[in-house]
Amino acid sequence: MASTSGSAAAVTKPAAGATALPLKLILVALCMAQFINAYDTTAMNVAVTSVVKSLDTTVSGVQSALVLYSLVMASFMLIGGKLGDVWGRRTTFTLGISMYGVGALITAFSMGLPMMIFGWSLLEGLGSALMIPAIFAIVGTIYPAGKQRVAAFAAVGAMAAMGAALGPLICGFLTTYATWRVSFLLEVCVVIATLLLSTRIKVPKQPRPKARLDYLGAFLSALGLALVVLGVLQASKYGWTAARVPVVGWGRTLIPEDGISPVIPFVVAGVVVLLLFALWERHMLRAGKDALLNITMLKNRAVLFGLLAIIAFMFMQAGFLFVGPVFMQMALGYTAFHSGLLILPMTVMIIIVATRVSKLTQIVAPKLIVQIGMLVFVAGILLVAMELKATAEQWAFLPGMIVSGIGIGLINAPLMNITQGAVPAKEQSEISGLSRAMSNLGGAFGTAVAGAVLMSTLIATFSGAVQQFNGIPQSEKAVVIHDLRKDAQTVSNAQVAAYLKSKNEPAPLAEKFVQFNQEARNKGLQNALIAIGVLGLFGFVMSCFLPGGKSKKPAAEPEANAPPASAS
Repeated sequence: MASTSGSAAAVTKPAAGATALPLKLILVALCMAQFINAYDTTAMNVAVTSVVKSLDTTVSGVQSALVLYSLVMASFMLIGGKLGDVWGRRTTFTLGISMYGVGALITAFSMGLPMMIFGWSLLEGLGSALMIPAIFAIVGTIYPAGKQRVAAFAAVGAMAAMGAALGPLICGFLTTYATWRVSFLLEVCVVIATLLLSTRIKVPKQPRPKARLDYLGAFLSALGLALVVLGVLQASKYGWTAARVPVVGWGRTLIPEDGISPVIPFVVAGVVVLLLFALWERHMLRAGKDALLNITMLKNRAVLFGLLAIIAFMFMQAGFLFVGPVFMQMALGYTAFHSGLLILPMTVMIIIVATRVSKLTQIVAPKLIVQIGMLVFVAGILLVAMELKATAEQWAFLPGMIVSGIGIGLINAPLMNITQGAVPAKEQSEISGLSRAMSNLGGAFGTAVAGAVLMSTLIATFSGAVQQFNGIPQSEKAVVIHDLRKDAQTVSNAQVAAYLKSKNEPAPLAEKFVQFNQEARNKGLQNALIAIGVLGLFGFVMSCFLPGGKSKKPAAEPEANAPPASAS
C-alpha cells in the first residue's frame, strides 16, 4: 500500500513548477455537488401535490417528470464517465455542475410542466450524468491509495446518503412554509458556490492520451439502460408479470388487461441491447479503437462483485427511503417536515460512522467491513419494519434508524474504494460511470419493488375485504375488485373518513372501511420493507466474493510522493 501520511486536508506536492494542489478544497467542492444531486433525487417526492397546484398540471404529469429525470440520469452515466477522458475530468465536472445549475434555475421559475421537464428532467439529468462520474473519478485518481482515499470516498458517500435522507426534510419544510421553488433556488446557490470554489483548484497538467467517444457504443448503452430502468419503473402500476390495467398508447390498447406486463418486454429488450453493446465494445477493443467501456475490467473480481454489491446496496437504500416517509405521512399523519425529522437519526449515524471508517480500514479488512455493513443495514430495515403499525410512537423507529445509519456508513466508502481501486488511474472515468449507472439501476429496482409489493398487498387485502363485506351486493363485488386492481392507492385514514363522510355513508360503515384501509396499508408497507431487507441480503452474498485482506495499491498507481494524475 502506498504511503498515506497526512489527511485529506493536506496539500500534495506537485511536480516542479506546478501549482500546489489543495485536496481539501477539491473534496469540499465534490461533496457539495454530490449532496445536491442526492438531495434532488428524493426531495420532490414530498412536493408533488404542491407542484400540481402551482403548475396547474396532474399528478401523473409530475410523476412522468420524476421518471424522466431518473431515466436521463441513468441512461447517460456511462457516457458521462467516458467524456471525463475525452474532455478531461475537471472540465467535465465543471460543465456538468453548470448544466445542473442552469436546469435548477429554469425549474425554479417554471411556468408549466414542459418547462419543468426541460429544466429538471433533461438539463439536471444530463448535468448529473456528467458530474457524478467525474466526482468519483477525481477521488479515485488524485487521492493516494489507503487512508486518504477511503476518507475522501467516505465523505462523498456520506454526502450522498445525507442528501437522500435530508431531501424530504428540507424540501418538506420549504414546501410547507414557503414554496417548492425555493428548493431549486437553494440548489442554484450551492452550484454557484461550488463553481467559485472549483476555480481555486489547481491541478497539475499531466500527459493524457487523446480519447474519442464511441458514438455507437454510447447510443447502445443509453438505449439499453433506458429500456431496463423504464421497464422496472412500470412495476408499481402494471405489476411484474401480468398487466393489472391495459397499456394504452397512441389512442389504442397496446397490451390488454391481464396480458403480459410491460415490465417484461422493456427489460428483455434492454438486456438484448446491452448484450449488443457488450459485443460492440469487445469488437472495438480487439480493433484497437477507443471503446466506451473496457468490458475486460468485469473479469476483475473486485469490479464485478463490487458492482453487484453496489446495486444491492442502492436497492436497499432507495426502497427504505421510499417506504419510511410514505408510512409516516400516510399512517401516522405526519407532515413531510416531521417525517424528515424522524429520518434525522439515521443521517447523524451515517456522518459519525463515515468519518471514522477510514481509520477502521487500517485495522480491519475492507471486505469484512462491507459484509458487516450489509448485515447491519438489513437488520436496521427489519427493525423499522417491525414497528410499522398505526400505534407506533416516534421513539419506536429510533433503534432501526440508528442501526440503518451505521450500516450505510460502514458500506459506502470501503465498497467504493474496493471497486474503484481495482482499476488503474487511466480507467477511473470508465469505472466511475459504470458504478454510478449500476447505482441508479439499483435505486430504480428498490423503488419499483417497494411500490409493487405495496400495491399487490393493497389489492389483495381490499379484495378479500370486499368479498367478506355484506354491505356490497354480490353482483357488484366483481366490479369493485376490478376497479381496485386499476386504481389501488395508499391513502391515510383521515382521507378515507373524509371521503366516506362526503358520501353520507353511515358511521359504522365508515369506521369499518377506515379499519380496512389501516390494515391493508400498514401490511403493504411492512411487506414492502421486509421484501427490501430480505432481497438486500444479495448484497451480503456478493460481498463474500470480494477480494479479502487489506486494500492493495493498483498496478498503475503513482508512486508515493509522485504527483497525482491529472483530473483536468
